[in-house]
Amino acid sequence: MNRRVSPQLLASRMGVAVWVASALVACSPASNTSQPAASAGEASSAEQAVDPAVGAAREAVSLFYSALAKQRPSGAPTAEQRNELAQLMSRELIDLLQQADAVRAAARAAAPMEKPPFTDGDLFSSLFEGPTAFTVGEPQTGAAGEWRVPVTLAHSTGSADTKPTQWTDTVVLREESGRFVVTDIAFGGQWDFANKGTLLAGLRAGLEGQ
Repeated sequence: MNRRVSPQLLASRMGVAVWVASALVACSPASNTSQPAASAGEASSAEQAVDPAVGAAREAVSLFYSALAKQRPSGAPTAEQRNELAQLMSRELIDLLQQADAVRAAARAAAPMEKPPFTDGDLFSSLFEGPTAFTVGEPQTGAAGEWRVPVTLAHSTGSADTKPTQWTDTVVLREESGRFVVTDIAFGGQWDFANKGTLLAGLRAGLEGQ
């Protein structure tokens, strides 16, 4: 026997069904299609990883110390050595080294029995004997478009009984003719009689004293 449902009751039941369906939709978790945002550190690392200037700065310093290790100049580099270094150093630095070589030659001609200036020692590092190994650090941008690159240097005598001397000098780079070149070196050796100050300052002081 069919029971007739009153319109009022039917409307009431339909209202409850609609309310329940709406509540279920509201409580359902929405699918998350967005990607998590990269942190500031991750963004910075990614930016640095693709910065070609960092790699170019490291390569310039590595080529410079490799050339010095091959030539092993004593005092001011000779004309032949400067020609090989010319693409790696600034015009100002090359010019000062050329002046130092000229002063050495003039002093040798004037007093053959005396040791002329700019003759002995490594002008390009804190240690008189120079390094036997180097490790290029992380380049950092500086003022006026310069880059500063710390270099860990070591000198070993080859004896197992002698601990290598180790120190850090800082190479200053700038762009010339579309490439990085060495424009100065800040010496970081802390022992007595180490080269102090910078390469440019030492060259200028030595030339002014002549």
